[in-house]
Amino acid sequence: MTLRKLFSIFALVVFSGVLFAQEENTLQTPEVITGISQLQKPNKSDSIISIKFDVRADGIYNNYGMFKEGSTEKFGFSGKYLNFAIAGNISDKFSYSFRYRINQDNGNPKDFFGSVDWVYLAYQINKNFSISAGKEVVAVGGYEYDKAPIDVYFWSDFWNNLDPPFRFGTSFNFHSSDGNHTLKLQVTDSPFCKESLQGLFAYNLLWYGKINWFETIYSVNFLEYEKGEFINYIALGNKFNFDWFSWELDYTNRASFKQDNFFADFSIVSNMNFAVGDHWNLFVKGGYDQNKAQEGTVERAFAYDRYVAPGTQYAFYGAGVEFYPIKSLKNLLRVHAFVYGNNAGGAQSQLLSFNIGVRWQMKVFQR
Repeated sequence: MTLRKLFSIFALVVFSGVLFAQEENTLQTPEVITGISQLQKPNKSDSIISIKFDVRADGIYNNYGMFKEGSTEKFGFSGKYLNFAIAGNISDKFSYSFRYRINQDNGNPKDFFGSVDWVYLAYQINKNFSISAGKEVVAVGGYEYDKAPIDVYFWSDFWNNLDPPFRFGTSFNFHSSDGNHTLKLQVTDSPFCKESLQGLFAYNLLWYGKINWFETIYSVNFLEYEKGEFINYIALGNKFNFDWFSWELDYTNRASFKQDNFFADFSIVSNMNFAVGDHWNLFVKGGYDQNKAQEGTVERAFAYDRYVAPGTQYAFYGAGVEFYPIKSLKNLLRVHAFVYGNNAGGAQSQLLSFNIGVRWQMKVFQR
């Protein structure tokens, strides 16, 4: 880690400490969260400031000889994530949230924000309306996308390539009085922006809903990938809750205005969770990505869909177990083990991997 990164983190902690002198307030503001969806909703913390570190480390074995990039070994230990996060209230109307991924090298030492997942200021207009501005999560639907990366063990091709899903912009939110529905209208820089191509935008409408045992994360998105050229996402995240069992089922359709077949480019992800007592969770996950909107010979630079390459037919599957040693503090400590595979090696060479690891949060300060 560079001295510049260390200094920047130290400066942020010191800056946040200025807030200690402020009076207590009643704004419902998040603590440092894990799931992205919690950023969209009014929260119930009275904290002026909460500071945390979030860590995940895994031991990995696979059959294809690369347990992390640049390695040819089949077994190794790897630090997956090291996040530093601050959140809290400035007043009874204003709140803030910040998360910095310390282990992420964005390749540009001059771009501090490249390793910042989000940093935004929110204003609660009243019980039902709020606005926010800063670097935010691009509002795309689906439960796989909604999870924090530290909680995703294996993934669809779409999730893997949609990077970075955090961009500068602004959001206007409506929250229903019963707390069951949130509508989000958002304008951000397009995820397709890069150093050589700026001035692209994304227009997003997202709905978080809860109707008894059924929950939704739906979105309609128009993302500019070249000047004046857009790709449309329709992302339908569905969740079915039945006491000890829940099922997350995502369907994401991607379509350019240039392609002939509207349903030729899509992803499906299924994730089933089985709660066993107060300490255990078993899960089975699988999915499929397909892009037949263009021929597979089309280069990615000329593709309508820059995230799931033309010609893709990618399947993945796996299962695992999570153990929470502390019943009342499940977010603070988790042990996990899982096995997964995919067809990236072709029909004759299925790729398999086994992981066992731990994720824990260190609450540094809260007031």
